[in-house]
Amino acid sequence: MTRSQLPPGRLRLFAALVGLIVVGSAVYLYLLRAETSTSAGGPTRVFDASQQQSLTHVRRGAHLAFRNMVPGPEYGRLAFAPLDDRDSRQTTLLECNRIYFTNKAGFCLTIARSPAGFRGYLIDSSLGITHTLDLPGMPSRTRVSRDSRRAAYTVFVAGDSYLATGLSTRTRVVDAASGDDAGDLESFTVTRSGQVIHAVDFNFWGVTFTRDSNRFYATLGTRGRTYLLEGDVKERALRVIGDDVECPSLSPDETRIAFKKKFGSGFEAWWQPALIDLSTREVRLLPEPKHIDDQIEWLDDGHILYAVGHSISAARRRSDIWVLATDGATGPTVFVADAESPAVVRP
Repeated sequence: MTRSQLPPGRLRLFAALVGLIVVGSAVYLYLLRAETSTSAGGPTRVFDASQQQSLTHVRRGAHLAFRNMVPGPEYGRLAFAPLDDRDSRQTTLLECNRIYFTNKAGFCLTIARSPAGFRGYLIDSSLGITHTLDLPGMPSRTRVSRDSRRAAYTVFVAGDSYLATGLSTRTRVVDAASGDDAGDLESFTVTRSGQVIHAVDFNFWGVTFTRDSNRFYATLGTRGRTYLLEGDVKERALRVIGDDVECPSLSPDETRIAFKKKFGSGFEAWWQPALIDLSTREVRLLPEPKHIDDQIEWLDDGHILYAVGHSISAARRRSDIWVLATDGATGPTVFVADAESPAVVRP
């Protein structure tokens, strides 16, 4: 990627300032939640009764779950669309900032308004909200395991010492059926080349599960570097297996991980989608000139999905979901307009 392909420096600076405003607002909201509410609250259903038949039809086949970004009263809500008819989106009542779904379970992370706070909604196969979780910070990433037994989330938090040099993250794994906490990654033992490592600036994010929901991959950030981790929930253990990998996403055949690879630093940093082969550790960049800040989703073994923003308005941020072939033979195209946080769901 050449520098000419990057957004202008002033645009990046303005976007960063907008980001600081958003984060500042989120911190205020977090403090407000602490003062006004000590128990979780929120909706008990995802859809209106009149939507049940149409949603059941969509969810019966292969479909995409995503966050609706069409300006208007349904902006920011959970939506579904058949993979073979993506223009026929069904938008629900539930507002989400990040979502992920399987055919049996879902997880919605949101900045709630009444009562104010950050929450996670665990959702069952009938789209009923089974558990509401208070989150320790602003929604960032989420995934549900392929067997629907576990879910994971990453949030930005205030109050940690790492705020001296940037935002801090917290990443937890929960039981998708009960909502019980299965582990905070900060409490796991991290090893590299057989040696236990630890630093006060450890940050974890971007969980992606294997077919065995006990095993997963994630990112560790420390001292300005990022590492690919392999994790075990039961053993509460994390092992460094690669360098310079952010927001991993495991392929359906479990042979490769798609991730965003960082170039540059500070306001001049940008991210490009890449693949790492888990057997050879070979890394290959993909032909995407746009700046990517998303945890990639796999459409199938030969294509990936990711959101690309096309507006920096804090009030009505806009983005589209793009698709890209992993063989690099063809360039990216829009998969679903005015959407983000894609999750491919198959029966």
